[in-house]
Amino acid sequence: MTMALTAQQIAAAMSVADRTIRIRANKEEWPFELRSGRGGSIRYYPVTDLPADVRSAVMAGIPPEATIHEKAKAHTAKTVAKQKLISEVNQSRKAEAVIALAGMHGKAKERAETALTILKAAEQFAKVASSPKTVAWQNFVALYQSRQLDLPDEIYQLKPSIGFSTLTRWESDYKKNGITALAGNYGKNKGNGLIDSTPELQSFCLAMIREYPHIKGDALYEALNTEFGNDYTVPAPATCRAWLRRWKDENQELFMSLCDPSGWQNKRMVAFGNKAFAVSKINQLWEFDSTPADVMLKDGRYSIVGVIDVFTRRVKCILRPTSNSEAIALLIRETILDWGLPEVARTDNGSDYTSAHIVSVWDALGIEHDVTNPYSGWEKPFIERFFRTFSHGIAELCQGYIGHNVADRQKINARLTFEQRLLERRKKGEDKIALNVDLTAEQFEAFINQWINNHYHHARHSTLKCSPFEKFVNHQQQIRRLDQPHVLDVLLAPVPGNKGFRTVGKSDGIQVEGGSYVHPELGAYIGERVYCRWNPKDIGKIYVFHAVKHHFICEAVNPDIAGNGLELQEIALQARAIQRAQQRERRAEFKKATKQHQVSDIAQRILNSKAEQNGNLSAMPKRSEQVSTNLTQAAEAAIAASKAAKPAYTEQQLSEFEKRRKELEALEQKAPTPVFSSDAHKARYLTELSVSTDLPAVEKAWLHDYRRRNKAAARMLDDILTSKKAIK
Repeated sequence: MTMALTAQQIAAAMSVADRTIRIRANKEEWPFELRSGRGGSIRYYPVTDLPADVRSAVMAGIPPEATIHEKAKAHTAKTVAKQKLISEVNQSRKAEAVIALAGMHGKAKERAETALTILKAAEQFAKVASSPKTVAWQNFVALYQSRQLDLPDEIYQLKPSIGFSTLTRWESDYKKNGITALAGNYGKNKGNGLIDSTPELQSFCLAMIREYPHIKGDALYEALNTEFGNDYTVPAPATCRAWLRRWKDENQELFMSLCDPSGWQNKRMVAFGNKAFAVSKINQLWEFDSTPADVMLKDGRYSIVGVIDVFTRRVKCILRPTSNSEAIALLIRETILDWGLPEVARTDNGSDYTSAHIVSVWDALGIEHDVTNPYSGWEKPFIERFFRTFSHGIAELCQGYIGHNVADRQKINARLTFEQRLLERRKKGEDKIALNVDLTAEQFEAFINQWINNHYHHARHSTLKCSPFEKFVNHQQQIRRLDQPHVLDVLLAPVPGNKGFRTVGKSDGIQVEGGSYVHPELGAYIGERVYCRWNPKDIGKIYVFHAVKHHFICEAVNPDIAGNGLELQEIALQARAIQRAQQRERRAEFKKATKQHQVSDIAQRILNSKAEQNGNLSAMPKRSEQVSTNLTQAAEAAIAASKAAKPAYTEQQLSEFEKRRKELEALEQKAPTPVFSSDAHKARYLTELSVSTDLPAVEKAWLHDYRRRNKAAARMLDDILTSKKAIK
């Protein structure tokens, strides 16, 4: 056959454009023959008929024809290389499939393992059979259908029947993609629904979830229909419910952070590493916090204010009605006097921890005050963990335990029958819970301190691998203490009453809560005003300061009472940074969606849309008939009579009207009506006026109605009228 080339092949040999060859061929009328090809008939130009320059260029670019042996050898090498590449790719996919199998679970894993078991059994059956593979597999399928093969019952339950085509498909899929390909292509359309495939709808749905995390599928459908009903195909309510349910399942962490930020912090936020990693000595870091006690006392529910030394895990607590600056100050004073001075005191940013007098003490004592971020309880985890240990441990066994949350309290309350709860409510005026409130605040505080000193400090700590007491005793370190304990007197609470100020009496000294406090130093201050502080836990003595100069005077006693920060490990920092970056990215997506779609007034827009759809609808008028009764006829007659012309007034009547008008004008000019402060004032005025002149009809009617409604006032007005007439 004569060698012929296309314009494209000639252009490639001459290194020119295809269009250049086609233009020249048409212009010079090169001979060609049409051959069928892709896209229709294609022109092929015989090489022998080409111009000399073109023919020489084309022939120079065509290599000499290879022999049949060389062609066969090249084809074989190419086929072998291709098969080797396919084998390597398939083997690589199988290895990846085995790795992916570790993450496969549920029904998908069961399907894959069942299919592989059946496929391997079929291959073994064909290997031992004397017939060809196709016949052997057909026999295998027949035996499988009749359950005559020695396979586990679970295999037959998961795959009751198979076909020859199923085996061949499994074999092909397994060779190409490994075991995971045998799990089936279930859920291949997941994420291709109307919402996911329409960016506007998806973005709007995300905005709705961000603004209304509690939204239901039907409400989401109504919002979508209102917003996009005229522009897009809106999915059905069932589809909206399914999408919403699937989105929540696939984004559990993000959804929880939107609905329950505190729960997300407690359950989902990264907490890798040991936050005490950088703490290496006693009193290096103290953490302070407060929590309501889960035990109801006789005088109400109190708060526990606590501090923990992070290195040893020693704890000190006090009990107060509320967590305020006075309670914090008292705890700081007691802890410093007992444990020594800390290097860093970590607290939250509450006003009780950042008050001026507490901050001044931190500065005066050289203690670094580390304030955590708002609502960041995880930044002081050790005191938080201690509170949980106490409240979820021994506190649950105390009389008056009320539970950790509303659900626990409801369970405790359910111990009483409805009749008992009703009786308790009637008796006390409030709903009682099923518990015995026997402890006082003093008893419960003593119980807490006893548990801390005798149990917690001597129990093995899971992180320390020893008890807090052993950690403190075994660590050799010098403790910093105060030379002048009175520096901490500023942390004491003022004595009750008069904001802490007292006047020193010559016989009783200083009176506080009915007790007398005396000291020899007070002799120089008789009759002078002083400022007093005390420790509510030791009311036998008070600390006296000068009211003006503020210097310390003495420690007066009542003889009747007193008698003779940190940083995380690198992995924790990286994990926190990754998580925060992801949260910022996802939240930015929600924020963008919220800005793009105004959904805060979606409820009103739904109603407006319904109004537009149904507001123009009105019912056709019904047939009606006129009703005529005796009553309607009488009313028509009265209306007709009222429209008839009325006779004019007589001359005498007009004269009387004119006379009355002049009297009223004279009365108005003589005694203008005053401004009344009350109805009683107006009634008295009209009563006195009626003695000298006739009241206008309107005023007379008002006075009559007032006397009818106020019998006692009417009697008083009668007395006034009688006295006025007697004088007249």
